[in-house]
Amino acid sequence: MSSSRHALQVDAGIALVPRHPGDAAEMFALLDRHRVALHEWLTWIDATHTIGDVRRQAQFSQTQFEQLLGFDYSIRNDGAIAGAIGLYHVDWSSRNAQMGYWLAPAARGRGLLTRAAGAITSHAFESLNLHRLEIRCVIENAKSRAVAERLGYELEGTLRESYLLHGTFRDLALYAMTAGGWSALAR
Repeated sequence: MSSSRHALQVDAGIALVPRHPGDAAEMFALLDRHRVALHEWLTWIDATHTIGDVRRQAQFSQTQFEQLLGFDYSIRNDGAIAGAIGLYHVDWSSRNAQMGYWLAPAARGRGLLTRAAGAITSHAFESLNLHRLEIRCVIENAKSRAVAERLGYELEGTLRESYLLHGTFRDLALYAMTAGGWSALAR
């Protein structure tokens, strides 16, 4: 399955490109450079020690993509990897999925992640024919929550102590969007 064939062009500078093992060195360098900042909200960063770890994750992501079980993309800004975004826990019988994302600190504050999340939301509803998307983020993660809110995702509630983050159970904010809701926003 060709990565470029399934890329989503967000705008002139931003593309969402399916994760690929060939990008492991670039992705690892980004993760390693921003390890401390990413650690605050991401548990998997502690298990990512080598390029091989990133390559294995990309291989797993490719398999998930090919089997239509998950859609994991690198966010490329002007050609360079700036973060990642994807659709996970895809349930085709109920036509829903969860969206997850992260962005390197140097790329934050310019609306890049909001535009990427908007593009993947449109793709999920218009091309994949999903009906509902959820975004779950730690209550205190104001920047992640702001992405969901800027896009019009509705806060449906709190999932109490549902995420184990660095040894402590944390509450998650649950945001959701439906295909009809997205269409009504006239994106």
